[in-house]
Amino acid sequence: MKSGGYVLSGKKVCVVVLAWNHIDDTVECLNSLTSSNYSQVHFILVDNCSTDNTLEVVRRDFPAVEILHSDENLGVSGGYNLGMKRAVEQGADYILIANNDIKVDPDMIDHLASALDHHPAVGMAMPKIYHYFGKPMRLWCIGAKWRRFPPMVKMIGDGVVDSPRYSQETAIQFAPSCVLMLRREAIEKVGYFDTGYFFYHDDWDYCVRYRKTGFSIWFVPEAKMWHKVSVSTQKSDKPAKWWVYFGRSTVRYYRKHSNLAALFSFAGWFLLRETIKGNVKRLLPFLNGVAEEFKVKNAYDRI
Repeated sequence: MKSGGYVLSGKKVCVVVLAWNHIDDTVECLNSLTSSNYSQVHFILVDNCSTDNTLEVVRRDFPAVEILHSDENLGVSGGYNLGMKRAVEQGADYILIANNDIKVDPDMIDHLASALDHHPAVGMAMPKIYHYFGKPMRLWCIGAKWRRFPPMVKMIGDGVVDSPRYSQETAIQFAPSCVLMLRREAIEKVGYFDTGYFFYHDDWDYCVRYRKTGFSIWFVPEAKMWHKVSVSTQKSDKPAKWWVYFGRSTVRYYRKHSNLAALFSFAGWFLLRETIKGNVKRLLPFLNGVAEEFKVKNAYDRI
């Protein structure tokens, strides 16, 4: 079998889909993934304590998909870890983790697996990600990089129409976790996601740990997918709890991988920006999250 000019080794891939409600999105996601052209693949759905009919529908319509159900919402990190550990038990060579709000090209798994086959030092690979809604072929992300001011991880390509300039395989600093293919040997050395992040910054943290362990992160433009980028939440404010988690994750990331000067610079910029925008109700929950996370004595104690 060939993909992207490479000969594939036929490695076993486990696909881990993380779901929390939104059964219609989950069905579309699973339909696209199970229609993939890659043959050596096993599918796992992690149900993160959904309160809709996710379990019943998946059991009925996707009998070949293994279901792992959690009685509590483990967050992004905990949910992914549950599925990744099961994939390792299944003997997967490569593990694809995915949110349930995506649609993939039939050859996406093929291209990501071939990139890992061809580049042994690559521990993590991401596809080219388009916006699901809006203009066709409008990019959402082709990776991310560190920006000096405000000091933060900044996504590359958001809102840009795809063109040949975004069609080069390359090493990148960061990759979002809505879809990632991971090498099992890398997981065994780096470990799993840090469950100190309920969500947000969990993927940036994981990318830093991969690079610190000596693995590179790869952008594979031939691998393509479409992401439903929370259109409904962009048009209405997120609940206060979201901003508490955002504050906690912000502190945790900067304590682990940067310094207090960068943390306070980012936090000051965020508070000023939201004040100017009139989003003052976000400020107190964010600050509460910051205060809560500073009470954690060891920033590594929940990995």
